[in-house]
Amino acid sequence: MSISATPASLSYADADARLSGALSAAFESEGESSDYDSVLFFDGDLAVDGDFLDAVNALRSGDDEDDVELIVITGNLTVNGPIALYEDQPGLYVGGRTEAETLEAGDCEIYIHDGAFTHLVYGYYNHGWLRTGTVETPWVIDFEHAMDVHAVGGRWVDNLGDAKDADYTKPGIVEAFVPEVVNAEDRCLDVDAFLDRLRAGLPVLRPGARTAAESAEADVSRSRTDRVEHLDLTDRKLKEFPAEVLQMPWLHTLILDGNPIGELPEALGTLTRLEHLSVRNCELTALPESIGDLAALRVLCVAGNRDTDLDTVEFTLPAAIGRLTALEELDISYLSVSVDTESGSEWNLPEVTRFVLPDAFGDLVALRKLVADGTDVVFPDSAHGLAAVEEVSITGGSHYFLRTFPEAVTTFPNLRRLDLSGNYFDTVPDSLLRLTRLEELDLGDSLGLLRDPLPDLGRLPALRVLGFGGYSRRSSTPLPSHDFLRELFAMELPGLEELRISRWQRNTKRLKLKPEHFAGIGTFRRLRIVDLRFNQLNDLPADFDTLPDLAVANLYGNLFPGAVRDRITAAHPTAQIDFE
Repeated sequence: MSISATPASLSYADADARLSGALSAAFESEGESSDYDSVLFFDGDLAVDGDFLDAVNALRSGDDEDDVELIVITGNLTVNGPIALYEDQPGLYVGGRTEAETLEAGDCEIYIHDGAFTHLVYGYYNHGWLRTGTVETPWVIDFEHAMDVHAVGGRWVDNLGDAKDADYTKPGIVEAFVPEVVNAEDRCLDVDAFLDRLRAGLPVLRPGARTAAESAEADVSRSRTDRVEHLDLTDRKLKEFPAEVLQMPWLHTLILDGNPIGELPEALGTLTRLEHLSVRNCELTALPESIGDLAALRVLCVAGNRDTDLDTVEFTLPAAIGRLTALEELDISYLSVSVDTESGSEWNLPEVTRFVLPDAFGDLVALRKLVADGTDVVFPDSAHGLAAVEEVSITGGSHYFLRTFPEAVTTFPNLRRLDLSGNYFDTVPDSLLRLTRLEELDLGDSLGLLRDPLPDLGRLPALRVLGFGGYSRRSSTPLPSHDFLRELFAMELPGLEELRISRWQRNTKRLKLKPEHFAGIGTFRRLRIVDLRFNQLNDLPADFDTLPDLAVANLYGNLFPGAVRDRITAAHPTAQIDFE
């Protein structure tokens, strides 16, 4: 054993002070103090032989080995053997460079800077975490561990799941690795056997085994040779844009969804025959300016390109998007990020970052369909009056939603389908009634914060389908008032063919939904499809039985007794009625 630093037992506070707060920066979450009390402190470089923890414990002969909660080395750490810390204590902090045979993490917390590990870095399950600077190692194996490891050139194995940035994932382990290192029952790597084979200098991969990205690149080469026009590389673990695609100017469709490629090349604009481009969940922050050169592009999907670790939306659309005059469909879903809000704010709703469309959006004269689910989109004035738009979907959820009704959509004169379900509007404006060609409207689960009466939907002459659900995805927000049901059934909707009113149930007797809340449904004489699921109703009003054209009724999740079921069934003998 060789050692250059002498250990000292310090309190956590003293050790942190000697490192100018480096420990608190590494181990303390914002607003929370560290759980550590005692520190074994090595001031300077440390070099040991054999297992790291055994060597450190040997240096402490005579001390109570159970007292140390955190090992701190201020300089470089060199271990001629493994660093294997699977118990919840001690944790490890290294201020300099770390070199060892392995770095193996379990329940403890490990924070190191740059380093090199001969065989592997491994994170095993449970509640610990591992954070590194830039490290050199041939293998990184993750078994559902909180790992923030920067291993340039290392091959990453997800030993439990199918992470999009892994080189090998559990579904492909049996095919890629030699049987000697695979747990045949669990179909995952046996890390001890894997490490033994590496130490013996034996191969761990089967002959010809390729990473997911290498396999995708081979498919691109074959596609280029075969001059395929439609290329789908969804979830192929690509970490950068496949350059060979740029040698396929005949491509009509390119789908790269689920690959963490980070950016698109400026040369993308040379694919001038491209009609469909999808880069959903690709960790992009922008599109290249050359996107405007794709004159034939009809469908563009950039959904899900957000950094959920930050409180801002990094992704932006360039002004060049306005040159896509053939674009018919645009998907900008899930580009907002939920920002933490202190408890006690109105309804405890988190703030949601806004996604601002460029002024050039108004130049998309052929745009027919816009999908912006989970994105709090801000329309420029230039968007008002887009005449080709027929379908808009801006649905919300528990974390990503709209608070303000997007009035810009009411200026689209030919809009036929509008889905605004799952949001938290405080008002639905009368401008909605401008949409005289609107056939389908979904306001379901968006009514809980409304305080003003609804506009008279009977003034939408083309309306055929209406979603009017009463659910709230957040327990902190109120459920909508029954008054909205009374308002709805007082409207004249002679063309309505489908009505969805689900999840209006209440857990208190005073607010329980009653049959009289649906009185007037029989005036909607053209109703063919009715969805009244999960309302805990024990009956329906008599005029429900008079609907002449009812074909489908979903009544699941209610409390109808047998006599009521029999009456409803007899009133609509040819309808498909689901009570269960």
